[in-house]
Amino acid sequence: MATFAERLKTRVPSWQRFFERAREDARNPAYDLLPVLGLDQRNFFSKTLAAFSPKTPGFKLTETQTVLHDQLRQNGLTALQPALPARVLGDMLAHFKSIPCHDPYRAHLGPFPWDKSNSEETNIGYYTWEEVLRAPHMVALMNSPDILAVAEAYLGCKPVIDNIGAAWAYPGRNTAKGVQRFHRDYDCSRCFKAFYYLTDINLTSGPHRYVKGSHQDRRLESGKAQTDDAIIEAFGAEAIETITAPAGSWFLEDVYGFHKGQLPVDRPRLLLAIEYNLYPSPLSPKAPLMAREPQYDPYINKLFLK
Repeated sequence: MATFAERLKTRVPSWQRFFERAREDARNPAYDLLPVLGLDQRNFFSKTLAAFSPKTPGFKLTETQTVLHDQLRQNGLTALQPALPARVLGDMLAHFKSIPCHDPYRAHLGPFPWDKSNSEETNIGYYTWEEVLRAPHMVALMNSPDILAVAEAYLGCKPVIDNIGAAWAYPGRNTAKGVQRFHRDYDCSRCFKAFYYLTDINLTSGPHRYVKGSHQDRRLESGKAQTDDAIIEAFGAEAIETITAPAGSWFLEDVYGFHKGQLPVDRPRLLLAIEYNLYPSPLSPKAPLMAREPQYDPYINKLFLK
């Protein structure tokens, strides 16, 4: 297991930089220090914070919601859920194909069409928060009643919707990069994501992979990405779930557990992700981007809707 100093350096190269980032965004200190907390410390902090956070009066899970919650708590991953309606899927896919992507790690390349990246060095084409938020049906998906209920039960309070994203992963690349390597997300002390496949996913088109049970396991708790061999040695090959499914399918996942998007071989993959957090992270805009319709909870949507 990594030492305190090693985990600290994951996001704090120097105290000078730490304080600079704190002045830039008040959400940065908690985010930058999160990797130093062990699992027990994360759980204690999360329970304490949840006790003082807003809750829904008379809150109770339905039978369907209970199944999802129990799967998430036990495995860190739910079973695949029924696909989105064809109209919803078609509208969202058309939206993302109609606007250019970008590579934030190679900003000098500029925007590019979803199916024609500007460089073979670009493994993933991203969309901005606002481009994702303005996709048809997006706000409704963010506020799915079943997912919000699971989130409140899992977090112990109302969730905050944070860190939404959509991205294409491209085939024909030789080296996995970033989220294409096994990693833990250090976004919040307790959180999970809803992942939506917007394209058909088989074994050669970049399936998502998750190490079941690793969300409550301190092995390889270093703050760094891990090789497949290291994951198999620590957890066993049988713990790795490879998720293939038709377009529109979705699942929930505690992203503190090890996960990755497999490098596609023969066709691009489009994935949509929505994160449900205990508190805001710097992975969301500093100010809301769109007006909120009255049916959506102002606390849950406060980072994106005003």
